[in-house]
Amino acid sequence: MEDKEEFLKEFGDYYGYPNGPKTIDEIRSSEFKRLKDTVYLDHAGATLYSELQMEAIFKDLTTSVYGNPHSQSDSSSATSDIVREARQQVLDYCNASPKEYKCIFTSGATAAVKLIGENFPWSCQSTFMYTMENHNSVLGIREYALNQGAAAFAVDIEEAVDQYGASRSSLTSFKVIQHPVQRRNEAEVLEGDLTGDACNLFAFPSECNFSGFRFSLDLVNTVKQNAEKILGGSPYSRGHWMVLIDAAKGSATHPPDLSLYPADFVVISFYKLFGYPTGLGALIIRNDAAKLLKKTYFSGGTVAASIADIDFVRRRESIEELFEDGTISFLSIASIHHGFKIFDTLTTSAMCWHTMSLAMFVKKKLLALRHENGAGVCTLYGNRALKIPCHDSGSIVSFNLKRPDGSWFGYKEVEKLASLSGIQLRTGCFCNPGACAKYLGLSHSDLLSNLEAGHVCWDDNDVINGKPTGAVRVSFGYMSTYEDAKKFIDFIRSSFVLMPSEFEKGYLLGAKSIPYPNEGIENRLSSSGFYLKSITIYPIKSCAGFSVKSWPLSTTGLKYDRQWLLKSSNGEILTQKKVPEMSLINTFININQQILSVESPCCKGKLQIKLDSDSHLRGKEEFYLHNQRYEVQCYENEINQWFSKAVGQPCTLMQCCHSQYCFSLSKNKSMGMCRDVDSRVNFANEAQFLLISEESVSDLNNRLCSNTRKHSGGAPPSVNPMRFRPNLVISGGEPYAEDGWRNLKIGNTFFTSLGGCNRCQMINFYHQTGQVKKTNEPLATLASYRRVKGKILFGILLKYDPGNSDGLDTNSCLQVGEEVYSNSDWKGMDTEKPICYRRIHV
Repeated sequence: MEDKEEFLKEFGDYYGYPNGPKTIDEIRSSEFKRLKDTVYLDHAGATLYSELQMEAIFKDLTTSVYGNPHSQSDSSSATSDIVREARQQVLDYCNASPKEYKCIFTSGATAAVKLIGENFPWSCQSTFMYTMENHNSVLGIREYALNQGAAAFAVDIEEAVDQYGASRSSLTSFKVIQHPVQRRNEAEVLEGDLTGDACNLFAFPSECNFSGFRFSLDLVNTVKQNAEKILGGSPYSRGHWMVLIDAAKGSATHPPDLSLYPADFVVISFYKLFGYPTGLGALIIRNDAAKLLKKTYFSGGTVAASIADIDFVRRRESIEELFEDGTISFLSIASIHHGFKIFDTLTTSAMCWHTMSLAMFVKKKLLALRHENGAGVCTLYGNRALKIPCHDSGSIVSFNLKRPDGSWFGYKEVEKLASLSGIQLRTGCFCNPGACAKYLGLSHSDLLSNLEAGHVCWDDNDVINGKPTGAVRVSFGYMSTYEDAKKFIDFIRSSFVLMPSEFEKGYLLGAKSIPYPNEGIENRLSSSGFYLKSITIYPIKSCAGFSVKSWPLSTTGLKYDRQWLLKSSNGEILTQKKVPEMSLINTFININQQILSVESPCCKGKLQIKLDSDSHLRGKEEFYLHNQRYEVQCYENEINQWFSKAVGQPCTLMQCCHSQYCFSLSKNKSMGMCRDVDSRVNFANEAQFLLISEESVSDLNNRLCSNTRKHSGGAPPSVNPMRFRPNLVISGGEPYAEDGWRNLKIGNTFFTSLGGCNRCQMINFYHQTGQVKKTNEPLATLASYRRVKGKILFGILLKYDPGNSDGLDTNSCLQVGEEVYSNSDWKGMDTEKPICYRRIHV
């Protein structure tokens, strides 16, 4: 409570709608009950709809009859009336006079931007100027401009600020730094030939969705009136300038006032305003700008008349009707009325102060965090003043975190751990490559080398060559609370500021020990006290396995282990991460009869496939997975139909015939992708075997029990070793002894440890009454004491080691009860190879 009192002392005048009809606590308890156990901090991506808002929409749609507005019936007239009112509400929201502006509904903000780009009157004398901080949807306009011979270039806008960090408001307070001019048309126009007759377009966001920086809307008047001056007399400044404001993010708390800043185009996204409806946006367009757009396509609703067999069409004169192709999403449009009711009640200014106070609080707390050695924890992006009022700071906090040694925590690690703590946030570049490169200090060569290293949007390559490739973003909405912000700060402090666990220190110390040579490993192994408790084979990737007392080995691991997989109709490999119900598909192989049996609760009969027969096969094909080239055997439609029914979507069963590792052209080898490239594997992601210790699982269960009693007092959860989908379970020694093994022998078979297995959310799936459910355990508890460099390790990955022999004995097998021999703790870690932290999805 003292923390909140301190917060209210500084931000109480701005936080929680002190002059509103409801306090923030009343809003959360009555309208957002579903957020009880969730901290939602991605309002810049999509804010949340109110439950009362949805009740009002449902009541409206179930008590009214809305027909297609392209008609004259009573229901159509009712729709036309509601659409007309909605257009006016949008214009009023931006203080736009209907005499000067029109509202065109689109399928989203991106569609509104695209409409401008494809209809703008580009010429070889036109210029498209845009700030570096722009969404990809706005950058896409560049394609239209360059294809029509226009010039395009990015600019950095530097605003003069006062001593408190706030922007000054004047037409001369901007400094524009121009990036190189781009042209695609070979017949380039000489700069001296540029005249003042062309139409030019300048685009900027009202609020940067990467950093939260708010651009001064004075840019509108400055560019329209003084483009030549701010561009230093550049020939590209000549002509008629029009301005586009991307208000998709900024308008949620700070809509542009078009009576003061008469932009030609403003794009809005309604789900970013009040959560619902999705798939609906708007383009607010000046009437005189609309007349300059050159529309080619016509459709239903946009023409007054057309003749099918001759070149004749007469378009409608109304701006809205001319640009709204087909039937508009009239039911979604009817819904926005109920969203605007919220804004009218709370007011956008109050929402702006509320969200700004939370963002400012979080920024201050993050900057104050220090490691034990005094090093700062957090680097903020786009940070200006840390005082309210601050007119250029929005509701976004974008940052990255550092370790005590100055290296970066990967943003994916932050996202993964946040999710386990019930915190939903966003990571990456947020579709804003210019802002990302600018704030992270990424050069063109950095960006291109990252691409060559395999980094693309939404992947897991968060740190390459020691530099972050993106950031962590939290953003607040009108219903966000102090408690949301406090829980987030507590999460950062407990997960990234406190000293590392003894496990992490020991694991990293082990990496520096002297390695044993590979020769003569049998002379260095000693009895570990462990024995082989169980053997499990998983014939079909991500489906349930079966346990045996003994089983033969092959060059790919346990014979038939993950030799089959299911591939969707669009080519995607199906796993439990996407289709959790795959764990309900049971498999068994009768090795004597050479029959694979498969059962599913969704299918009546048991499927049996003879392994020594070609009768079910229908040809071979090749595909690539994890830099591995696979030659696979495909099965006939009858078998594929059975599996399609079992998983609830069309899919194909494939059997691995041959695999070969293909070295990637990537110049970067991520530590998390340190795949075993020396051994043959079937469809396992990383290695031939996964080994789990029963004692390690027991220790984990004790911790789960302790955590449950500490936090909830409920029934403690318990996990079975099979939750981790191991091939081999051992028993009889100390917990986590396997962490330090470099080489081991089970019976007469030698193995090499490839390092710890990096666990993912798949271990959080469990079965209950025939259904697959998900919790945050045991991964959350493992993360509290088994984290190393962003990886949550549990179990070890093994490969068969033939030692001095010529290869695998064709009669080799593993048998339950065999003794396990290993080298001693930490001594065998190999310093000449990176520690391999692997993720396993099987």
